[in-house]
Amino acid sequence: MHESDHYAVSWFHTEDYDFVNSCTDPSSLIGLLSEQVCMRPEFQQRRRDAATETAQATRDASPPELPTLDGGCHRLVVEDEPRPVQILQALVLDHALTTGGDVLWLDAATHANAASLTRLSPSRRLLDRIHVARAFTPYQHAELATTLRSTVAEEDINPSLVVCPGLDALYDTDEVSNSVGKQLLSRALAAIKRVAREVDASLLATHLGRPETNPYAEIVARAVPSTLYCEQTQFGPRFRGTDFETLVYPDATGMQTTLAFWRTVLAHRATASDMAVEPATPSGVMVDGTQ
Repeated sequence: MHESDHYAVSWFHTEDYDFVNSCTDPSSLIGLLSEQVCMRPEFQQRRRDAATETAQATRDASPPELPTLDGGCHRLVVEDEPRPVQILQALVLDHALTTGGDVLWLDAATHANAASLTRLSPSRRLLDRIHVARAFTPYQHAELATTLRSTVAEEDINPSLVVCPGLDALYDTDEVSNSVGKQLLSRALAAIKRVAREVDASLLATHLGRPETNPYAEIVARAVPSTLYCEQTQFGPRFRGTDFETLVYPDATGMQTTLAFWRTVLAHRATASDMAVEPATPSGVMVDGTQ
């Protein structure tokens, strides 16, 4: 990414004349003029316009980058967002787009929101390759996890990615005791990792709690130590892992965390992959309250 410097030239006002005449240090004069220029509303607006133009030019010049999920187990952690539904969905859709493989999604806490996935996806064909199984209790989740192997065989699914969001959500409840909940979660994680390894698929997981304070989130963090971090910066969302760092692309619109932003990212990625981009579905409020 290259950033362009934009300069503006402006005359000082007449009220500064006495100061200028009395100035013996040229650097003091330059500093005064620069500060006055930078504080003016028209200059600030020009800087905002230039940032927008730079961001748009970057998008037009090359498709935005997203981290690849090829091989291994990854734990997505988003700064100040314990339930990163849209970012998670964007990564899953991008994986299906770029690899052409199937996705096996073991859902908890309504991360696989169908309406949101439909609006995000640049093509309905991608959704056909995402196979979702939902659990609403810890026992359901544990059973689905331990029967994943037979599900893959019976449904003739060839997953290149296994997605398990909110792994701690259903176990950190009053439905089970702490000891039973921890055992169920550990067994479920072991079964999920085994299936991903056997079918040579990547694993993408998230947790709602903080490992430092939540024992269930700690179990997930220990089982999936490779962390994919996402943080919002002044230049746009940045992903970083143990051996890479990816800036999605500069954005000056203030929409970096919205569904519209990730829809735009995926549309650019699809166009770069020669996939026809379908019109976006009407906007509205999702079942989970997201826009």
